[in-house]
Amino acid sequence: MNISFYTGAAGMIAQQEGMNIYSHNIANVNTVGYKALRPSFADCLYTKQRATEDEWQTGHGQYVMKTDFMWEQGSFFMTDQALDFAIPADTFFMVQDERGDRYLTRDGAFSVTNVGDHWELVSGRGEFVLDNDGNHITVPYVVETRQIHDENGVVTGTEEVQTANIDYDALTPMIGLFEVDNNWGLDQNEDNHFAITPRSGEARPSENREIIREALEMSTVDLAAEMVHLIETQRSYQLSSRVVTTSDEMMNIANSLR
Repeated sequence: MNISFYTGAAGMIAQQEGMNIYSHNIANVNTVGYKALRPSFADCLYTKQRATEDEWQTGHGQYVMKTDFMWEQGSFFMTDQALDFAIPADTFFMVQDERGDRYLTRDGAFSVTNVGDHWELVSGRGEFVLDNDGNHITVPYVVETRQIHDENGVVTGTEEVQTANIDYDALTPMIGLFEVDNNWGLDQNEDNHFAITPRSGEARPSENREIIREALEMSTVDLAAEMVHLIETQRSYQLSSRVVTTSDEMMNIANSLR
């Protein structure tokens, strides 16, 4: 068997998968709360060329063994939007979609939606943001105390009137923050979601309640580094394809011999 041919092909497949990961990072450079992925490569199995030569081993290329999150803190971008929130610690918001499935997220670009006779806090996709007890968050509004006057203009008492202004100071501590034992065990899903897995452990309310209002956490993608990785991967892919071509040419020569 022409080992060099299959080794080059394995290298092309691995580098293509690496290029997919780096290009995905670049595409999400402006995605709020995105954590960059890093591929980890490993060499394939080794075989002995001759039974009499124990030290004569030949590898069979490489493959992508796993992908790792780059969990460092992303930079904060001040938005001056009252419903934007960022969390500086290794904690997460929790959201619930229309099917009842719950996910963790670092994306704090929230809004409000009407539910019956009240308003609730939701994510940008309309998923319900949960509090520390796992319940929906009813948006509080500023309540003003106003005087009651009779027909002669005399003050007869006071009453509390709910205004149309959201009470952001009361809303912020209502937002739940959660943590898991192993952040690297989470699965990254679409829509800025992180799915809980047995490797991550169950999510639990965090004692760290630090939230920054009117700010968002940007992605951890280092654009310059990703471009360097992309160029390296492209060059490696080209060399692996050259190995495949050269190996094929050598086999043609060998098969043409009379």
